[in-house]
Amino acid sequence: MMTELRDPLLQTLFNEAKQDVVDEALTAQILAHTRNRYYTLIGGGVLVSLAVLLLAWLVFAMPLLEFAVLVSQFFTNPLVELGEGWLALAFMPVNNIASLSVLLAKASLMAWKKLTGTTLLR
Repeated sequence: MMTELRDPLLQTLFNEAKQDVVDEALTAQILAHTRNRYYTLIGGGVLVSLAVLLLAWLVFAMPLLEFAVLVSQFFTNPLVELGEGWLALAFMPVNNIASLSVLLAKASLMAWKKLTGTTLLR
């Protein structure tokens, strides 16, 4: 029924269009063009990422360095002033806020393990 309603001229055009176009040069050209666009996109992304990292470095490097210096100066403050003798040199590694912080962290971890019977890392 439906085949009676089809236009013969239109049917021949569709039959001609069904033919496979085998042109390896065209396929290679399209693949090369796609590959070039892909490489351009990747290169642009890398350049934009480097520009963003450089800008972030310029904006945040000095404040972060100053913050790190302040933190290190704070943690190396002595707990007890011992002068400049051999006693001060002997107790220098444990006579500061950093060593106290490490000892408190270790003690709290040991207490956590005793109370719960588990570890923080699994």
